[in-house]
Amino acid sequence: MRLLTLKIQEPVPGHVLPEMAAIDGPEEAARRYRAIVVTTLRQLRGLGDARLRLEVEPADADEAVRFWLLPRLAEKWRAEEGVFHSEGWEIDFGGNPGNFDVHATGEILCPNLGARWVHAALLGMGRTATEVIGPATDGGVYFTAIADGGPADLPSRILPELPVIRTSGDWQLALDGILGPALKKAWELEGHDA
Repeated sequence: MRLLTLKIQEPVPGHVLPEMAAIDGPEEAARRYRAIVVTTLRQLRGLGDARLRLEVEPADADEAVRFWLLPRLAEKWRAEEGVFHSEGWEIDFGGNPGNFDVHATGEILCPNLGARWVHAALLGMGRTATEVIGPATDGGVYFTAIADGGPADLPSRILPELPVIRTSGDWQLALDGILGPALKKAWELEGHDA
C-alpha cells in the first residue's frame, strides 16, 4: 500500500496564501484556498492501493478541517481506527505511520496532481525507480515519492513540471486552464457556505 501525504492549513482568513491575500484580501484568499484544496483532493479520488494523509497545520485544527472538508468530498463517511472511508477515498489525519511500501508527498495547492497522474508516477516503484520527483513550474516541487526496500542504484524519475497556485496570477492562469471550471465551481460553493 502507498501513502500520499499532503499538508493542509486551516483555511482561516489571514493564515493562507499571503501573497494572494496582499492583493485580493484575506477573505478572498481563504475562499480560493478552500476551492483549491477541494479541487486537488477531488482530483485524487480513486487513487488505488493508497491512503491520503492530511497533515493539518496548526496541529489542533484537525477536527475543524475534518468538519469543513469531508462533507465537501462525499456525503457519507465511515471512520475506522482514525481512517475515514468513502467511495473512492481513504483519508487519515496523521497518527500511525503504518506499513506502506511507498511514501509520497504532494502539494495540496497543485490541482493538476490527480489520481491517474500519481498512479502513473508510482508505477514500478522499487523496481524501476526508488525516487520520483515532480518539479513545480515556479520552483520547488509538487510531488516526491520514495520506495522502501528497492535497489539503491536505480535512477530518480523526474515528472513533467506542473503549476502550483500561490498568487493571484497563478489563480487566474488556473481558471483559464483545463481545471478552471472545477475550480470556479468549488470557489462559488465556498462563497455560499462561508
